[in-house]
Amino acid sequence: MNAPLTPAQAAQELFRQHGAAVYRFAVALLRHHQDAEDVVQETFLKLLRHLGAGGSTENIRGWLFTVAAHALRDRQRRRVRWMPWSEHHEGIVGPPQLRDEDGRVSKLRDALQRLQARDRLLLVLRSQDLSYRDIAAATGIRVTSVGRLLARAVERCERAYAAGVETDKSRAIKPERHGIL
Repeated sequence: MNAPLTPAQAAQELFRQHGAAVYRFAVALLRHHQDAEDVVQETFLKLLRHLGAGGSTENIRGWLFTVAAHALRDRQRRRVRWMPWSEHHEGIVGPPQLRDEDGRVSKLRDALQRLQARDRLLLVLRSQDLSYRDIAAATGIRVTSVGRLLARAVERCERAYAAGVETDKSRAIKPERHGIL
């Protein structure tokens, strides 16, 4: 017979199950690995306190992404409030490399970066298979509005992607312009 897990053991197990997904979510929106690691740490410390206080583990994945989304917002507010922008501070680290034989993944990433923060947040949360209810809780948007806003975000992303592809085509070397044909 297995003894019930302590809050620390439960938090460790939940970290093994969901830590990587929360990290990917954070790094996709913050683009700084150190900040994403801090968000994950804050999220799981809050989880430990939540479990220690006897908090519910029902829909824990949604709870984790909600807490992470709030931590992301707080971090972005602090950055805007306390650190003026300069090129020196812009230490953007690229996302992890994925197999991208024809360039579509990098074009999609570029399109995502051209979107407004809310659109990016909605798309990244949905890509983590969160329900509309969980997305609403994480973003502070009404559940009834999530589908409509998500559909608009997808449309804007598709337009940004198409614009990036068209830009690439216009930059391509034209053989007839360079005396190749």
